[in-house]
Amino acid sequence: MPKSVDTSGKLWKFKWIIKNFSSITDKTIYSETFIAEGNKWRISMYPKGNRVDHLSIYLDVADSATLPSGWSRYVQFGLAVIDQIDTKTSITKVATHVFNAEECDWGFTSFLSLTELHNPRRGYLSNDSCLVVAYVSTNTTTGLISHELIVSHESIVETGSAICNQKTTITRPLEITASSPSCQIVAIEPEEPTKEDMNTFFTSLESELLSSSTVFSQEEAEEALTKLEAALNMTPINFHNSGKFSPLKQAFKILARVGCSCTNLTIEQKNELLAMEESLKQLADRAAKAVEDKNRLTAKESMKKTVTYNLECSLNKYKEVESEVKQMEQKLTALREQVEEAKRKRESVLTEQKGIFRSSKKMKMELEALEKEWAECEAKGKVAEYEEKTVEAEWGRMKHFISSIKEDIKRALEKYGGEEEIRLKKKQEEMEQKRKEKAEARLYTVIKVARNEDLVEQIGKDIYFDLVDHEKVRSFRIHKQMPFNVFKEEVAKEFGIPVQYQRFWLWAKRQNHTYRPNRPLTHQEEAQSVGQLREVSKKANNAELKLFLEVELGPHLQPVAPPKKTNQDILLFFKLYDPYKEELRYIGRMFVKVDGKPVDILARINKMAGFDPDEDIELYEEIKFEPNVMCEHIDKTIIFRTSELEDGDIICLQKFSQVVNEQCRYPDVPSFLSYVLNHQELDGRPIRASVAETSALSATVVYIH
Repeated sequence: MPKSVDTSGKLWKFKWIIKNFSSITDKTIYSETFIAEGNKWRISMYPKGNRVDHLSIYLDVADSATLPSGWSRYVQFGLAVIDQIDTKTSITKVATHVFNAEECDWGFTSFLSLTELHNPRRGYLSNDSCLVVAYVSTNTTTGLISHELIVSHESIVETGSAICNQKTTITRPLEITASSPSCQIVAIEPEEPTKEDMNTFFTSLESELLSSSTVFSQEEAEEALTKLEAALNMTPINFHNSGKFSPLKQAFKILARVGCSCTNLTIEQKNELLAMEESLKQLADRAAKAVEDKNRLTAKESMKKTVTYNLECSLNKYKEVESEVKQMEQKLTALREQVEEAKRKRESVLTEQKGIFRSSKKMKMELEALEKEWAECEAKGKVAEYEEKTVEAEWGRMKHFISSIKEDIKRALEKYGGEEEIRLKKKQEEMEQKRKEKAEARLYTVIKVARNEDLVEQIGKDIYFDLVDHEKVRSFRIHKQMPFNVFKEEVAKEFGIPVQYQRFWLWAKRQNHTYRPNRPLTHQEEAQSVGQLREVSKKANNAELKLFLEVELGPHLQPVAPPKKTNQDILLFFKLYDPYKEELRYIGRMFVKVDGKPVDILARINKMAGFDPDEDIELYEEIKFEPNVMCEHIDKTIIFRTSELEDGDIICLQKFSQVVNEQCRYPDVPSFLSYVLNHQELDGRPIRASVAETSALSATVVYIH
């Protein structure tokens, strides 16, 4: 495992060099694991972007699947793509996050545009190598990691030339030695279980196994016995090659159940039967290993003979060439008129002679290597012969044992009739009834449709975070075979919205466990049945389909056709906060261009909020609310793409005032949302109704405007 080095007694630095970057075809790549503050971390990267035309980079908890329940770790970290020509123009991003088993990765989807990444005037790809650096700390000191710290440290290290000189094509991290001493890494071993813990566990396990014991019929036990006898009639090696061990597991389970319950078998016979499953597989494996070792010895013998023969031929050829060289030398002395021609031929023959020498030397080395392995292979071959005979003898003894207890087992099976068969039949009838009920339930899907009116009604009253509580919207119980276009007619009757003016959106669960509209349904998807559409959401284990309907209104507040949606359009939702009234409410939504800026649409936003067109307002992006509120200020002069805004994002706004901080308890959106999160109820109503959406993680949601 690569080492990480503490650069200041508080920070852990990790460097990742990615070679042959342009030839990477994988969607996601990972660095090797490194340890910081006793936890395992790694960097994940999307070389071609995570559904954006930017390089996407994240910090991951490498062993999140094995972490204990309730584990969490506060981390502040910085990620950087180093400009190997001029480190001062390196791209850096810094964040803080509380990692846990549910939120085990965090980072930046739009870290660096792919166009800038491949810019030949920059050094982000030098000799087709990319250098990524991570700084990690669990220290709670604010601003411990910054752009200036990363750039200044990388300027001192002078990493650029080292990368350019690398010739390896593998992707591996390198250790960087810092000027300050390294932090001590302490490995924490798991606590040893007590005897009381073990006794409690196995007592509970025994109770569960007894309560779930299965009763097998006489026919099942006889069939299991026949399968086992057929297997033992094969040789151990043929049984190993047949691949029939897995089907025997159920047979052993049945015979072990019968054998342990019958009184005609001795204790020794019962124990032998219980241990036979593992013994049978081990003997077959041992037989196969013995054959493999014998075949390896035979192959080595053949190789040795071949190399020896080739070496003898090489020796004879060398002697022939040596004799020919002498003849050529004599001709050079005797035939002066043919000196030039003889010299050319002599050089050719000498070159051939050297080639024979080199190949012969290589074969001699191969022969010496075979000689070193010969004794070991020969010993294994003898052991394999003995092992094969031992396995055959044990196999025959097991076969004889089964024959000796066959009649006893058959007599014991006669006791498994009467009440046991009646109880088994009754249990099968109950299971069949449950299957029928479950099959009928699968014929229908509950579709919950949220509309713009639901957002207006709920936000600031029932919920504050996200957009809607789907338990309080109109729901439909629809047969799965109904075409979705027919369902749209049901919606038209219910809400009075013509089919041609309806546009449904799918929702997606993000990494931070919020729910936002992701994309509209395509015409091909709407032509499918309701059941097929549920499969599009990949949430087949949930009987509900949650949709949101976008409806555009014309000048007279009548429905009109929705505008064409392209990849350059982003659908944003807006909430208005009044710090004097401590009131948050939904005011509408808007399509914007990804290359546009908030400053270009301020007049439209003010009109939506009921403000004067030139009112000075502040904008915040609502990012997440668990475990802590994350609501960041938006720079109105930066384009939406750079601010990483996408479909379904929520923008909260308020009037700008210099005196609001002195007159209000919660002067801005982030402070108000933090207050809401930290109080379980407001005016007697649960304020975190939207958090209940976590029970519908497996549902597909579409919003309606």
